[in-house]
Order: sequence, then structure tokens, then C-alpha cells
Amino acid sequence: MKGKIGMVLILCFVIFALLANFTVSREDLDNWNNANYWVNNPKLAYPTWLCPLYKKTPTIEAEVFNGTFVYEHRFRDRPNDILFYIHDGTRIVEIKVIRPDGRIVIFKGKVRNNVISLNSDMREAIISQLHIPIEKAMLKSSTFLLFSKIPDLDVLNGRYIFIVSGAEKVKVLGNCYGFLGTDRFGRDMWVGFILGMNNTWILTALVVGLTLLLGITVGIASMYSEIINWMLEVLTALPVFPFLLILTWLIATQGVGYNVRVSTLEFSVIFSLLTFGKFAKTVRMISLKERAMEYVRASIAIGGGETWVLKKHIMPKILEFSIRHVTFLVPRTIALISIFGFFGLSPGINWGTYIIEAMNEGALYGGYWWWIIAPIIAMGVISLGFAMLSEELPKS
Repeated sequence: MKGKIGMVLILCFVIFALLANFTVSREDLDNWNNANYWVNNPKLAYPTWLCPLYKKTPTIEAEVFNGTFVYEHRFRDRPNDILFYIHDGTRIVEIKVIRPDGRIVIFKGKVRNNVISLNSDMREAIISQLHIPIEKAMLKSSTFLLFSKIPDLDVLNGRYIFIVSGAEKVKVLGNCYGFLGTDRFGRDMWVGFILGMNNTWILTALVVGLTLLLGITVGIASMYSEIINWMLEVLTALPVFPFLLILTWLIATQGVGYNVRVSTLEFSVIFSLLTFGKFAKTVRMISLKERAMEYVRASIAIGGGETWVLKKHIMPKILEFSIRHVTFLVPRTIALISIFGFFGLSPGINWGTYIIEAMNEGALYGGYWWWIIAPIIAMGVISLGFAMLSEELPKS
């Protein structure tokens, strides 16, 4: 029963991983580290599924019909910003805002990059036409002021009418966005989670594949060579984490700031070389034990060669053990890769680098727990699935 549950968990996660990639574009994934790509997203936004609990402003996009956009605000906070996307070729634009209290703000100015930002372009008009004292407006954004009562600056709910000449669409940058919110650059944290998931699985597949290949090959070879067996003993005795840390640092190149850059293949090879020893020793013991069996010795006595013995008797036992070993190796490899990513010593973006970036953005002390809960739950599901699956595999 446990094995079936474990298999279901693993299959569910595989299906989730495949479907999740259809929710983001290749362009989003490629621009994860490009801060300019995310400038039109709200900053430090909550995930959309959490915002109804706090009555926070959602992020919405809408078409502008006949130059008019009507926005009904009924939330406890204010939008981050409002962006008006202007027709190509429009040089001068006029925006008229009618607030719920009847006050009117009129802005007329030049268009830059076909976008008018309420925060960047309308600050002077809002402060002067709403007669807001400078000392009160100093640390507040234009959007905050527009959506506030005068003079106490409490939130002003109701219907806002925007009359905009030459506008195609409008985007209200609320305090909610996407499934995992955004960071201070406006990056969609869901994109970072998927990018980290993809790279973590690629690294894991490479490391697990190389570990199995090296372990089986060297384990069988050590049965015939004492030198190889001695090398295995030395390799097994080495502390994996410190040596992996040092070797990764040595082959890496210094990137921007204090980040290091390391090749995916080089990292995978070093990782596998330092971790396959115990697996290879077990393969050797299985080979020696199987070779000592009476039926194997009888096969050799009647003319069975080493190749035939390996293929017919030893390899099936090794493959059976290898399948069982994978159930331990996969979650262990994911954990180690994430730890190295946490310290910035693994290639690309993985769950470890994702978590440390979230921590640096204030996920721990700022209360943005949803940033880091996703990779933690994902690693937990994977580990539980493989652990339950291993319980039902043959133990011979």
C-alpha cells in the first residue's frame, strides 16, 4: 500500500511539473535575472489566493473603451501604480481623473515609451490639484495620494473615472499578483519556482545517471582489481560535503559580485565522483556474493565465461539493487543540490538559489512565507514519495 501511495505522489508531482511549465513562457524563464523585464509588475505583491483574506487590491488589466476607464476601488489598501498604455505615435496625452468625492485631477504631458505611469508622471498634478501639504506627500507615492481622503489620507473607496486620450489599455498594479506574488523587483516568484524546479531536476538526473554508471562500472571492476578496490576505500572515507565544496569553488569562475559560475557538466561529474563510492562498494559486495553462489560456480565449471556470468547472474541482482538505491539517491541529491544552491555554489537557478534569494528579499523577517513554502513542500512531497516507494521494493 505504501508503495502505491509513493508512486501516486511521484506521478502527481511529475504531472504537476509538466503542466506548471505551460503556465509560464520561455521568455519569462530566460529573463528571470533581468530586472528591467519585470518593471511593469507590482512590487512585493501578495499571491492572488491570499489577498481576499486581507482585502488587498488585485492586479488587473483592462481595455480602454472610448477613452474611458472606470475603476471601482473597495479594498483596504491602495494600488501600487496605474499604467496607461498609449497608442504608438501619440506624443501628448491628457488624463482626467474624477475621484469618488468629486475632486478632479487633470494631467497633460509627453508620452515616454508609450506608457504613462501615475506614480512617475502625475505626482506634481496630484499634489497641487488636490492641495496636499508637502510634508504629508513627501514619503507617499502618487497613487497612494490619489486614492486617499484629504487631508487625513485614509483610503478613499468608490468609483474612479479615468478619461485618457490615446490610451489602448490600462494596468492597475495592485498588491496581489500571480500564484506566489512578486519580489521587490516585481519578478513573478512562480516563474522563479518553476525555473528552479526545472534546473534542480536536470542536475538531479545528470548526477543520478552518472552515479549509477560509475557505481556499477567501478563496483564490478573492483571485484577483479585490488587497486580499484583500494581507491574505492579511500573515496568512501572522504568527507563528501567539504571536498565537494572546495572542488566546486576551485573549478568555478567569479561572477558579478560574489556569485560563482560553474559548468553544469563539471558540477555533475564532481558531485558523482565524490558520492558514488558507497554505491560502488555495495555493487562489489553483491557481485562477490553472487559469484560465490553454488549455481554460479557450477556455471563457471561447465564453461560459462565471465561475461556470461555477469550478464546472466550478477547484473540482474545489481540492477535490482540500483532501482532501490535510486529511491534514496534522488531525494538526497535534490537536498544536496539545494544546499549548494543556497550557498551559491551550484550552476544556474535551482531551489536552493531560489530560497536564498527569497530570504535576502525578506521572506523570513518580512512575512513573505509563501515565497519559500513552495520549494519546501515540493521537496517534502518528492522525499515522501520515494521513501514510501522504497518500502515496497524487494530488499534482497
